[in-house]
This record gives sequence, C-alpha cells and structure tokens, in this order.
Amino acid sequence: MKKKIVLYGGFTDSKLAALRAACPEGFETCYVDKNEDPSRLADTEYMICRAPVDRGVLDAAPKLKVIQKWGVGYDKIDIEEAGKRNIPVMISSGGNSMPVAELTVALMLDVLRNVTVQCEKLKEGNWAREQYAAHSYMLHGKTVGLIGMGNIARKVAAIVVRGFGCNVLYYDLIHLSDEEERKLQVKSVSLDQLLAESDIVSIHIPLLESTEGMIDRSKIMLMKQNACLINTSRGRVVNEQDLVEALRAKRILGAGLDTFSVEPLPQNSPLLTMENVIVTPHCGGNTADNDDNMARICMNLITEYANSGNANKQATVNAAYLR
Repeated sequence: MKKKIVLYGGFTDSKLAALRAACPEGFETCYVDKNEDPSRLADTEYMICRAPVDRGVLDAAPKLKVIQKWGVGYDKIDIEEAGKRNIPVMISSGGNSMPVAELTVALMLDVLRNVTVQCEKLKEGNWAREQYAAHSYMLHGKTVGLIGMGNIARKVAAIVVRGFGCNVLYYDLIHLSDEEERKLQVKSVSLDQLLAESDIVSIHIPLLESTEGMIDRSKIMLMKQNACLINTSRGRVVNEQDLVEALRAKRILGAGLDTFSVEPLPQNSPLLTMENVIVTPHCGGNTADNDDNMARICMNLITEYANSGNANKQATVNAAYLR
C-alpha cells in the first residue's frame, strides 16, 4: 500500500501539479482544502501544508508523523504543540529565496522610481513626466540595510551589489564569517546604525516573540527622511500603525510591503490610499517556474524522514519541543 501525503491548505493548480509530479515512488498525494471537514485528516501521516496548523488540526490528525511547510514561514503552525506530540515541523529552507529576493528588489525600484503611481497617472490620462522627479531616486550606489541575513537576504545582497553597485549593511544575531562577508561584500552593524545609515531598509527575519513589533516608531525615527522600508518577511515584525503615521507625515520616503499585520489586507487600510506605498498580496514566493523546485524540496524532505525515521536537522524548526 502506498504511503499518503496530504497536501493541506490553499494550493493553486500549478502547485498541486508540481507536487503530484514530484511525488516519489511508493507515495501518493491527497489534497485537503483548509475549509473542508477536518475529519478528512484522520489517516494523515505525512502533511505538506500551506495553511495554519493549530491544536484543532493536530487533534483531527492523530496519526500525523511529520509536517512539511511549503515555504519557510512557520508562525501559523503551533510548533510547540506539534513537538509535544513528537511531530517534527520542517520548512523548505531556501526553496523560495530567489523569487522573494527578486520581488524585494522590484519593490525597492518601484518605491524609489514611483513606477506604479506614474503608471496609474498615465492610465488616468495624466502625463506626469516631471511630477515625481523631485522625489525619485536611483538604486545605483545606495546603501541597502538588510535586517536578517538568511538565504533571501544573501540573494538580495548579491543582486544589489553586482547589479546596482550598492553598499550593503546587515544586522543579524548570527554574524557571517569574515570570508562570507568579503564574498558577499557586506558589513555587519548594529540595528540602530543600519537604520540611520541606509537608504533602503529591507526586512528578512522570521516572526517570533522577540521580533514582533521590532520596527516601531522609535526605530523608524532613526531612518533617513528619504529612505524607504521594504518588508517581504512577516507583517507583524513592523508596528503597522507607527509605519502608517510615519508615511503620512512623510517622515520616510515610502514603503514596499508584501506582508501585513492582518492578511488579507483590509480594504479600509490606509496603506491602500498612499501614493508612497507599494503593496503586493504576500506573493513573494509565488512564481510558476519555482513551484517545481519547492515541490522537490518538500517531497525530498518527507522521503528522507519516511526512509530514516529522522527529520532533517537543518529544516526542523521545533527540535527543542520534540520528545
């Protein structure tokens, strides 16, 4: 009998096709939407998820052996409770780093050059050729500050250094080696120094108790007035109300946001009414040509676990809670 891998959550047709194509011999897939009757999870042993996994989901899947996250953000998975039940939670580290890095740089360029707002003006019949020139800036030669230095941030650094001749600062609790810093052409600084010296501040850290609301009014006030904030990590790392106030007051140049404190972003959010804000719907990792890569990573990690009984140490995020 084939082992069943349940694909749980909001998977697009493209992602489902990639997962089914990558499904290894001896396994089969079953798609369960997050809005379906949770009793469908009763026989689940292996899960690839793209939806919240709380105590209720865990209760509905008493035979669950492992949870594999599509992507790297695990803040919507109760990793502690899973650990208490001896269920490893693994992430697809590096799987979506390139598409997210590309969107990060796209947001930088859009905010700096007012691309979207000028496009909208032109579609309205307004030839606003000079209207935004006084607060449009090149990315070339600017100082980019990266908060967090994981897979995504390293790719962002490579793009802006090689492609745009940028100076890159980074802040991370774990410092790169001197050799890694030389190779990437980056410099480690304190968070306050990064905020004060950067023309673009880009966030690349997970949402944890220690990082929630980390970028608040006091930190935003350290930024240059013509600096912009980019967030493609998790919305709640930023105090959203403090950011809105700073943007309204033009305390900073603008923001490019792919993540928000509440998702989907409410239609009455002030972020949707500001010319100096570019927003995208948490789509950083969503490209058709990366689905195959993500699917392979997920399936390989599950196969490794099924064959050995051991979760991949580098991919497991709840090792501290496992029995």
